Amino acid sequence: GGPIRHYREPLRFREEDERIIAETDQTVFDEDESWVTRWRRRRRDSDSKLSLMTGGSYNRVEGLAVHGGPSVRRTTSWGDVRVNAYGILRTVDHWEWTSRNVGHDVTAQVGLGRPGTIAIGARAFDIVSPVEAWQLRDAEVGLASFFLHRDYRDYWARHGGSAYLVLRGGETFSFTPAYSEERWSALPERDPFTLFRGGQQWRPNPVTDEGRFRLTSARVAYDTRTDVDDPSSGWHVVADVEHGRSAAVRLAPAPVEVRAPASEPVDVEYTRVFLDARRYNRVSPDGQLNLRLVAGGWVDGDELPIQRRFALGGAGSLPGYDFRRPPSKDVLLCAGVDVAGRPGLCERMVVAQIEYRGTLAFRFSSEGGFDEEEDKRWWRLNYSRKGEWVVFFDAGRGWLVGPRSGDLQYGRGTLPGLSTFRTDVGAGLDFELIGFFVAKSVSDAKIPANFFIRLRHRF
Repeated sequence: GGPIRHYREPLRFREEDERIIAETDQTVFDEDESWVTRWRRRRRDSDSKLSLMTGGSYNRVEGLAVHGGPSVRRTTSWGDVRVNAYGILRTVDHWEWTSRNVGHDVTAQVGLGRPGTIAIGARAFDIVSPVEAWQLRDAEVGLASFFLHRDYRDYWARHGGSAYLVLRGGETFSFTPAYSEERWSALPERDPFTLFRGGQQWRPNPVTDEGRFRLTSARVAYDTRTDVDDPSSGWHVVADVEHGRSAAVRLAPAPVEVRAPASEPVDVEYTRVFLDARRYNRVSPDGQLNLRLVAGGWVDGDELPIQRRFALGGAGSLPGYDFRRPPSKDVLLCAGVDVAGRPGLCERMVVAQIEYRGTLAFRFSSEGGFDEEEDKRWWRLNYSRKGEWVVFFDAGRGWLVGPRSGDLQYGRGTLPGLSTFRTDVGAGLDFELIGFFVAKSVSDAKIPANFFIRLRHRF
Protein backbone atom coordinates (compact mmCIF):
# COMPACT_ATOMS: atom_id res chain seq x y z
CA GLY A 1 0.00 0.00 0.00
CA GLY A 2 0.91 3.65 -0.25
CA PRO A 3 1.95 5.93 -3.10
CA ILE A 4 4.69 5.12 -5.60
CA ARG A 5 7.03 7.87 -6.77
CA HIS A 6 9.38 7.57 -9.70
CA TYR A 7 12.32 10.01 -9.80
CA ARG A 8 13.54 9.98 -13.37
CA GLU A 9 16.66 12.11 -13.11
CA PRO A 10 19.51 11.06 -10.78
CA LEU A 11 21.12 13.62 -8.52
CA ARG A 12 24.77 13.75 -9.48
CA PHE A 13 27.18 15.20 -6.96
CA ARG A 14 30.85 15.40 -6.08
CA GLU A 15 32.62 15.29 -2.73
CA GLU A 16 35.03 18.08 -2.00
CA ASP A 17 36.69 17.89 1.39
CA GLU A 18 33.79 17.59 3.86
CA ARG A 19 31.09 18.98 1.55
CA ILE A 20 28.78 17.37 -0.99
CA ILE A 21 28.18 19.63 -4.00
CA ALA A 22 25.31 18.86 -6.35
CA GLU A 23 26.12 18.74 -10.07
CA THR A 24 22.97 20.27 -11.56
CA ASP A 25 22.18 22.90 -14.11
CA GLN A 26 22.08 25.38 -11.25
CA THR A 27 25.86 25.13 -10.90
CA VAL A 28 26.22 26.86 -14.26
CA PHE A 29 26.43 30.59 -13.76
CA ASP A 30 23.41 32.43 -15.08
CA GLU A 31 24.18 35.52 -17.15
CA ASP A 32 21.55 37.45 -15.19
CA GLU A 33 23.23 36.77 -11.86
CA SER A 34 24.86 39.75 -10.25
CA TRP A 35 28.58 39.75 -9.66
CA VAL A 36 27.89 39.61 -5.92
CA THR A 37 25.92 36.35 -6.34
CA ARG A 38 28.65 34.84 -8.46
CA TRP A 39 31.32 35.92 -5.95
CA ARG A 40 29.36 34.35 -3.08
CA ARG A 41 28.95 31.10 -5.03
CA ARG A 42 32.66 30.87 -5.79
CA ARG A 43 33.47 31.73 -2.20
CA ARG A 44 31.26 28.89 -1.00
CA ASP A 45 32.89 26.41 -3.39
CA SER A 46 36.46 27.38 -2.44
CA ASP A 47 38.47 27.26 0.72
CA SER A 48 41.92 27.45 2.26
CA LYS A 49 42.97 25.63 5.38
CA LEU A 50 45.93 24.46 7.40
CA SER A 51 45.94 20.68 7.81
CA LEU A 52 47.63 18.38 10.30
CA MET A 53 47.12 14.66 9.68
CA THR A 54 48.77 11.27 9.57
CA GLY A 55 50.00 9.71 6.36
CA GLY A 56 50.15 6.00 5.60
CA SER A 57 50.42 3.52 8.46
CA TYR A 58 52.37 3.26 11.68
CA ASN A 59 55.41 1.15 10.78
CA ARG A 60 58.88 0.04 11.83
CA VAL A 61 60.64 2.48 9.47
CA GLU A 62 58.86 5.79 10.18
CA GLY A 63 56.86 5.27 13.33
CA LEU A 64 54.01 7.67 12.61
CA ALA A 65 54.44 10.04 9.65
CA VAL A 66 52.75 13.37 10.49
CA HIS A 67 51.80 15.53 7.50
CA GLY A 68 51.19 19.25 8.01
CA GLY A 69 50.78 22.29 5.78
CA PRO A 70 48.39 24.45 3.75
CA SER A 71 45.68 23.13 1.47
CA VAL A 72 44.01 25.45 -1.07
CA ARG A 73 41.06 24.84 -3.37
CA ARG A 74 39.49 27.31 -5.77
CA THR A 75 36.47 26.66 -7.99
CA THR A 76 36.00 28.68 -11.16
CA SER A 77 33.54 28.75 -14.04
CA TRP A 78 35.84 26.45 -16.06
CA GLY A 79 36.96 24.00 -13.37
CA ASP A 80 38.99 24.05 -10.16
CA VAL A 81 42.51 24.44 -8.81
CA ARG A 82 43.92 22.47 -5.88
CA VAL A 83 47.25 22.83 -4.09
CA ASN A 84 48.39 20.69 -1.15
CA ALA A 85 51.80 21.45 0.36
CA TYR A 86 52.65 19.13 3.24
CA GLY A 87 55.81 18.76 5.22
CA ILE A 88 56.44 15.35 6.79
CA LEU A 89 57.91 14.68 10.21
CA ARG A 90 58.35 11.11 11.40
CA THR A 91 57.96 10.20 15.07
CA VAL A 92 60.66 7.53 15.18
CA ASP A 93 63.72 8.41 17.31
CA HIS A 94 61.64 10.81 19.42
CA TRP A 95 60.86 13.22 16.55
CA GLU A 96 64.54 13.86 15.94
CA TRP A 97 65.04 16.45 13.19
CA THR A 98 67.23 14.57 10.71
CA SER A 99 67.18 14.02 6.96
CA ARG A 100 65.68 10.55 7.47
CA ASN A 101 62.87 11.92 9.64
CA VAL A 102 61.88 14.88 7.45
CA GLY A 103 60.17 14.76 4.06
CA HIS A 104 57.63 16.55 1.91
CA ASP A 105 54.67 15.89 -0.40
CA VAL A 106 53.47 18.78 -2.58
CA THR A 107 50.74 18.42 -5.23
CA ALA A 108 49.23 21.01 -7.60
CA GLN A 109 46.30 20.07 -9.84
CA VAL A 110 44.12 21.95 -12.32
CA GLY A 111 40.74 20.43 -13.21
CA LEU A 112 38.89 21.32 -16.39
CA GLY A 113 35.17 20.86 -16.95
CA ARG A 114 32.42 19.85 -14.57
CA PRO A 115 32.81 17.65 -12.69
CA GLY A 116 36.55 17.60 -13.37
CA THR A 117 36.48 15.40 -16.46
CA ILE A 118 40.10 16.34 -17.17
CA ALA A 119 42.80 17.13 -14.62
CA ILE A 120 46.47 17.99 -15.03
CA GLY A 121 48.78 17.80 -12.06
CA ALA A 122 52.36 17.76 -10.79
CA ARG A 123 53.83 16.37 -7.60
CA ALA A 124 57.12 16.74 -5.72
CA PHE A 125 57.78 14.22 -2.95
CA ASP A 126 60.23 12.78 -0.46
CA ILE A 127 58.28 9.87 1.01
CA VAL A 128 58.46 6.31 2.27
CA SER A 129 56.47 3.87 0.11
CA PRO A 130 55.26 0.39 1.06
CA VAL A 131 55.98 -2.71 -1.00
CA GLU A 132 52.78 -4.51 -2.05
CA ALA A 133 50.22 -2.22 -0.42
CA TRP A 134 47.37 -4.20 -2.02
CA GLN A 135 47.23 -6.96 0.60
CA LEU A 136 46.26 -5.08 3.79
CA ARG A 137 44.82 -1.66 4.53
CA ASP A 138 46.93 1.08 6.13
CA ALA A 139 44.87 0.95 9.34
CA GLU A 140 45.35 -2.81 9.69
CA VAL A 141 49.11 -2.58 9.22
CA GLY A 142 49.37 0.40 11.56
CA LEU A 143 47.40 -1.19 14.40
CA ALA A 144 49.34 -4.45 14.15
CA SER A 145 52.62 -2.52 14.31
CA PHE A 146 51.60 -0.27 17.20
CA PHE A 147 49.93 -2.88 19.40
CA LEU A 148 51.53 -6.20 18.47
CA HIS A 149 55.03 -5.27 17.25
CA ARG A 150 54.23 -6.93 13.90
CA ASP A 151 54.75 -5.04 10.63
CA TYR A 152 53.22 -6.80 7.61
CA ARG A 153 54.88 -4.66 4.93
CA ASP A 154 58.32 -3.68 3.65
CA TYR A 155 59.37 -0.15 2.67
CA TRP A 156 61.72 1.92 0.53
CA ALA A 157 62.41 5.66 0.09
CA ARG A 158 61.31 7.66 -2.98
CA HIS A 159 62.51 11.21 -3.66
CA GLY A 160 61.62 13.05 -6.88
CA GLY A 161 58.78 14.51 -8.90
CA SER A 162 56.05 13.49 -11.33
CA ALA A 163 53.51 14.89 -13.78
CA TYR A 164 50.18 13.24 -14.56
CA LEU A 165 46.93 13.55 -16.49
CA VAL A 166 43.55 12.30 -15.28
CA LEU A 167 40.74 11.53 -17.76
CA ARG A 168 37.38 10.63 -16.26
CA GLY A 169 34.42 9.02 -17.95
CA GLY A 170 31.53 9.81 -15.66
CA GLU A 171 31.60 8.60 -12.06
CA THR A 172 32.86 5.09 -12.76
CA PHE A 173 35.90 5.26 -15.06
CA SER A 174 39.27 7.01 -14.94
CA PHE A 175 42.51 6.78 -16.91
CA THR A 176 45.72 8.26 -15.46
CA PRO A 177 48.98 8.31 -17.43
CA ALA A 178 52.03 9.65 -15.55
CA TYR A 179 55.75 10.30 -15.86
CA SER A 180 58.16 10.60 -12.93
CA GLU A 181 61.84 10.86 -12.13
CA GLU A 182 62.80 9.70 -8.67
CA ARG A 183 65.62 8.27 -6.60
CA TRP A 184 65.01 4.96 -4.85
CA SER A 185 66.89 4.19 -1.64
CA ALA A 186 66.92 1.33 0.85
CA LEU A 187 65.79 1.97 4.42
CA PRO A 188 66.76 0.20 7.64
CA GLU A 189 64.24 -0.78 10.26
CA ARG A 190 64.15 1.51 13.30
CA ASP A 191 62.74 0.99 16.79
CA PRO A 192 59.48 2.94 17.16
CA PHE A 193 57.35 2.66 20.29
CA THR A 194 54.89 -0.23 20.55
CA LEU A 195 52.32 -0.88 23.25
CA PHE A 196 53.21 -4.56 23.68
CA ARG A 197 56.29 -6.70 22.96
CA GLY A 198 58.51 -3.64 23.01
CA GLY A 199 61.53 -5.71 24.01
CA GLN A 200 61.41 -7.85 20.86
CA GLN A 201 63.39 -7.21 17.70
CA TRP A 202 61.60 -6.01 14.59
CA ARG A 203 61.76 -8.10 11.44
CA PRO A 204 64.55 -6.52 9.36
CA ASN A 205 63.37 -4.27 6.56
CA PRO A 206 64.78 -5.99 3.44
CA VAL A 207 67.51 -4.22 1.47
CA THR A 208 66.10 -2.94 -1.85
CA ASP A 209 67.69 -1.84 -5.11
CA GLU A 210 68.97 1.75 -5.26
CA GLY A 211 69.24 4.15 -8.17
CA ARG A 212 67.70 7.04 -10.09
CA PHE A 213 64.70 5.80 -12.08
CA ARG A 214 62.59 7.24 -14.87
CA LEU A 215 59.09 5.81 -14.75
CA THR A 216 56.30 5.92 -17.32
CA SER A 217 53.02 4.48 -16.10
CA ALA A 218 49.31 4.30 -16.85
CA ARG A 219 46.51 3.40 -14.47
CA VAL A 220 42.91 2.44 -15.29
CA ALA A 221 40.16 2.30 -12.64
CA TYR A 222 36.57 1.12 -13.07
CA ASP A 223 34.23 1.25 -10.08
CA THR A 224 30.49 0.50 -10.07
CA ARG A 225 30.21 -0.59 -6.41
CA THR A 226 27.05 0.37 -4.58
CA ASP A 227 29.15 1.44 -1.59
CA VAL A 228 32.89 1.78 -1.13
CA ASP A 229 33.07 0.35 2.39
CA ASP A 230 30.18 -2.14 2.26
CA PRO A 231 29.35 -2.99 -1.38
CA SER A 232 26.46 -5.32 -2.16
CA SER A 233 27.04 -5.48 -5.93
CA GLY A 234 29.19 -4.03 -8.68
CA TRP A 235 32.70 -4.09 -10.12
CA HIS A 236 35.93 -2.66 -8.76
CA VAL A 237 38.85 -3.03 -11.17
CA VAL A 238 42.27 -1.37 -10.98
CA ALA A 239 44.98 -2.08 -13.54
CA ASP A 240 48.31 -0.38 -14.10
CA VAL A 241 51.41 -0.81 -16.22
CA GLU A 242 54.82 0.61 -15.32
CA HIS A 243 57.92 0.97 -17.46
CA GLY A 244 61.07 1.85 -15.53
CA ARG A 245 64.64 2.47 -16.54
CA SER A 246 67.86 3.48 -14.81
CA ALA A 247 71.42 3.82 -16.05
CA ALA A 248 73.02 2.81 -12.75
CA VAL A 249 71.29 0.59 -10.20
CA ARG A 250 73.00 -0.84 -7.15
CA LEU A 251 71.47 -4.30 -6.80
CA ALA A 252 70.48 -5.60 -3.39
CA PRO A 253 71.71 -9.05 -2.31
CA ALA A 254 69.53 -11.89 -3.62
CA PRO A 255 69.87 -15.67 -4.02
CA VAL A 256 71.72 -16.69 -7.17
CA GLU A 257 68.67 -18.62 -8.40
CA VAL A 258 66.68 -15.36 -8.30
CA ARG A 259 69.19 -13.22 -10.20
CA ALA A 260 72.93 -12.98 -10.84
CA PRO A 261 74.87 -10.76 -8.39
CA ALA A 262 76.65 -7.60 -9.54
CA SER A 263 79.47 -5.79 -7.73
CA GLU A 264 79.05 -2.63 -9.80
CA PRO A 265 75.94 -0.58 -10.69
CA VAL A 266 74.12 -1.99 -13.73
CA ASP A 267 71.63 -0.71 -16.31
CA VAL A 268 68.05 -1.76 -15.67
CA GLU A 269 64.99 -1.43 -17.89
CA TYR A 270 61.78 -3.34 -17.16
CA THR A 271 58.01 -3.41 -17.72
CA ARG A 272 55.60 -4.54 -15.00
CA VAL A 273 51.81 -4.94 -14.89
CA PHE A 274 49.35 -5.30 -12.03
CA LEU A 275 45.62 -6.15 -11.93
CA ASP A 276 43.17 -6.20 -9.02
CA ALA A 277 39.65 -7.16 -10.18
CA ARG A 278 36.73 -7.63 -7.77
CA ARG A 279 33.11 -8.56 -8.44
CA TYR A 280 30.39 -8.28 -5.79
CA ASN A 281 27.14 -10.21 -6.37
CA ARG A 282 23.97 -10.17 -4.31
CA VAL A 283 22.47 -13.61 -4.93
CA SER A 284 19.59 -13.40 -2.42
CA PRO A 285 18.20 -10.95 0.14
CA ASP A 286 20.54 -12.46 2.74
CA GLY A 287 23.34 -13.86 0.59
CA GLN A 288 26.30 -12.41 -1.27
CA LEU A 289 28.92 -14.09 -3.49
CA ASN A 290 32.13 -12.09 -3.98
CA LEU A 291 35.07 -12.85 -6.28
CA ARG A 292 38.56 -11.37 -6.50
CA LEU A 293 41.49 -11.94 -8.86
CA VAL A 294 44.89 -10.32 -8.28
CA ALA A 295 47.71 -10.88 -10.76
CA GLY A 296 50.90 -9.08 -11.66
CA GLY A 297 54.49 -9.32 -12.63
CA TRP A 298 57.27 -8.96 -15.15
CA VAL A 299 56.33 -8.45 -18.81
CA ASP A 300 59.47 -7.39 -20.65
CA GLY A 301 63.05 -6.20 -20.21
CA ASP A 302 65.44 -6.87 -17.37
CA GLU A 303 64.63 -8.53 -14.08
CA LEU A 304 62.35 -6.61 -11.73
CA PRO A 305 63.84 -4.53 -8.89
CA ILE A 306 63.38 -6.09 -5.45
CA GLN A 307 60.73 -3.53 -4.43
CA ARG A 308 58.58 -4.32 -7.47
CA ARG A 309 58.40 -8.07 -6.82
CA PHE A 310 55.76 -10.13 -5.00
CA ALA A 311 55.11 -12.51 -2.12
CA LEU A 312 52.02 -14.35 -0.91
CA GLY A 313 50.95 -15.59 2.49
CA GLY A 314 49.25 -13.85 5.39
CA ALA A 315 45.80 -12.42 6.09
CA GLY A 316 45.69 -10.31 2.92
CA SER A 317 46.36 -13.02 0.34
CA LEU A 318 46.52 -16.65 1.57
CA PRO A 319 45.55 -16.52 5.26
CA GLY A 320 46.01 -20.27 5.69
CA TYR A 321 49.78 -19.62 5.43
CA ASP A 322 51.84 -17.57 7.84
CA PHE A 323 53.14 -14.20 6.67
CA ARG A 324 56.70 -14.60 5.38
CA ARG A 325 56.90 -18.20 6.57
CA PRO A 326 60.40 -19.73 6.99
CA PRO A 327 62.18 -19.89 3.64
CA SER A 328 62.22 -23.00 1.53
CA LYS A 329 62.01 -23.84 -2.14
CA ASP A 330 58.47 -22.57 -2.01
CA VAL A 331 56.12 -20.79 -4.36
CA LEU A 332 55.10 -18.10 -1.86
CA LEU A 333 58.41 -16.20 -1.55
CA CYS A 334 60.39 -17.73 -4.44
CA ALA A 335 63.47 -17.91 -2.21
CA GLY A 336 65.46 -21.03 -1.38
CA VAL A 337 67.69 -19.48 1.26
CA ASP A 338 67.10 -17.16 4.19
CA VAL A 339 67.43 -13.52 3.11
CA ALA A 340 67.35 -10.79 5.78
CA GLY A 341 63.75 -9.72 6.29
CA ARG A 342 62.48 -12.48 3.98
CA PRO A 343 61.48 -10.19 1.08
CA GLY A 344 59.10 -11.27 -1.65
CA LEU A 345 61.23 -12.30 -4.64
CA CYS A 346 58.62 -13.63 -7.08
CA GLU A 347 58.58 -11.98 -10.50
CA ARG A 348 55.01 -13.04 -11.18
CA MET A 349 52.07 -14.04 -9.01
CA VAL A 350 48.36 -14.76 -9.18
CA VAL A 351 45.84 -15.27 -6.39
CA ALA A 352 42.09 -15.89 -6.59
CA GLN A 353 39.68 -15.40 -3.69
CA ILE A 354 36.02 -16.38 -3.42
CA GLU A 355 33.69 -15.91 -0.48
CA TYR A 356 30.03 -16.33 0.38
CA ARG A 357 28.34 -14.12 2.96
CA GLY A 358 25.09 -14.69 4.81
CA THR A 359 23.22 -12.49 7.25
CA LEU A 360 23.69 -13.14 10.94
CA ALA A 361 21.54 -11.24 13.48
CA PHE A 362 21.97 -11.13 17.24
CA ARG A 363 18.95 -9.99 19.21
CA PHE A 364 18.63 -9.81 22.98
CA SER A 365 16.28 -7.71 25.07
CA SER A 366 16.64 -5.94 28.40
CA GLU A 367 13.84 -4.39 30.39
CA GLY A 368 13.44 -3.78 34.11
CA GLY A 369 10.26 -4.02 36.18
CA PHE A 370 8.50 -5.44 39.19
CA ASP A 371 6.08 -8.37 39.23
CA GLU A 372 3.57 -7.62 42.03
CA GLU A 373 2.01 -11.09 41.98
CA GLU A 374 5.32 -12.86 42.57
CA ASP A 375 6.85 -9.94 44.52
CA LYS A 376 10.14 -9.94 42.59
CA ARG A 377 12.01 -7.95 40.00
CA TRP A 378 12.58 -9.15 36.44
CA TRP A 379 14.83 -7.95 33.63
CA ARG A 380 15.74 -8.63 30.04
CA LEU A 381 18.72 -7.45 27.99
CA ASN A 382 17.91 -5.54 24.78
CA TYR A 383 20.56 -5.74 22.06
CA SER A 384 20.36 -5.91 18.28
CA ARG A 385 23.36 -6.15 15.98
CA LYS A 386 23.55 -7.27 12.38
CA GLY A 387 26.54 -9.26 11.25
CA GLU A 388 27.49 -11.74 8.56
CA TRP A 389 28.87 -15.26 8.56
CA VAL A 390 31.52 -15.84 5.90
CA VAL A 391 33.04 -18.91 4.26
CA PHE A 392 35.89 -18.51 1.78
CA PHE A 393 38.42 -20.27 -0.44
CA ASP A 394 41.76 -18.92 -1.72
CA ALA A 395 44.31 -20.21 -4.21
CA GLY A 396 47.53 -18.67 -5.49
CA ARG A 397 51.26 -18.85 -6.01
CA GLY A 398 54.27 -16.92 -7.30
CA TRP A 399 57.08 -17.85 -9.64
CA LEU A 400 60.23 -16.66 -11.40
CA VAL A 401 60.55 -16.07 -15.14
CA GLY A 402 63.23 -17.88 -17.12
CA PRO A 403 64.14 -21.29 -18.50
CA ARG A 404 62.04 -23.98 -16.84
CA SER A 405 63.58 -25.09 -13.55
CA GLY A 406 61.60 -27.16 -11.05
CA ASP A 407 58.44 -25.60 -9.66
CA LEU A 408 59.88 -22.12 -9.15
CA GLN A 409 60.84 -20.95 -12.64
CA TYR A 410 58.74 -20.98 -15.80
CA GLY A 411 59.06 -19.55 -19.31
CA ARG A 412 57.69 -16.10 -20.07
CA GLY A 413 54.64 -17.53 -21.84
CA THR A 414 53.95 -20.36 -19.41
CA LEU A 415 51.49 -20.51 -16.52
CA PRO A 416 52.22 -23.00 -13.70
CA GLY A 417 49.86 -25.95 -13.40
CA LEU A 418 46.92 -25.57 -11.04
CA SER A 419 48.15 -28.53 -9.02
CA THR A 420 51.14 -26.43 -7.89
CA PHE A 421 48.97 -23.66 -6.40
CA ARG A 422 48.69 -23.26 -2.64
CA THR A 423 45.09 -23.33 -1.37
CA ASP A 424 43.21 -22.67 1.87
CA VAL A 425 39.67 -22.56 3.21
CA GLY A 426 38.22 -20.60 6.09
CA ALA A 427 35.23 -19.14 7.86
CA GLY A 428 34.46 -16.26 10.16
CA LEU A 429 32.09 -13.64 11.53
CA ASP A 430 32.11 -10.17 10.01
CA PHE A 431 30.51 -7.24 11.87
CA GLU A 432 31.28 -4.68 9.11
CA LEU A 433 33.79 -2.69 11.15
CA ILE A 434 35.70 -5.75 12.36
CA GLY A 435 35.79 -9.43 11.43
CA PHE A 436 37.11 -12.57 13.13
CA PHE A 437 38.29 -15.43 10.91
CA VAL A 438 40.06 -18.77 10.92
CA ALA A 439 41.79 -20.26 7.86
CA LYS A 440 43.37 -23.67 7.22
CA SER A 441 45.73 -24.73 4.46
CA VAL A 442 44.35 -27.41 2.15
CA SER A 443 47.38 -28.07 -0.03
CA ASP A 444 49.69 -28.45 3.01
CA ALA A 445 47.69 -30.43 5.56
CA LYS A 446 50.39 -30.35 8.26
CA ILE A 447 50.26 -26.55 8.61
CA PRO A 448 48.05 -25.59 11.60
CA ALA A 449 45.06 -23.29 11.28
CA ASN A 450 45.54 -19.53 11.57
CA PHE A 451 43.28 -17.11 13.42
CA PHE A 452 43.24 -13.49 12.22
CA ILE A 453 41.28 -10.25 12.53
CA ARG A 454 40.42 -7.87 9.70
CA LEU A 455 39.06 -4.32 9.69
CA ARG A 456 36.11 -3.90 7.36
CA HIS A 457 35.73 -6.78 4.91
CA ARG A 458 38.43 -9.09 3.55
CA PHE A 459 38.17 -7.32 0.19
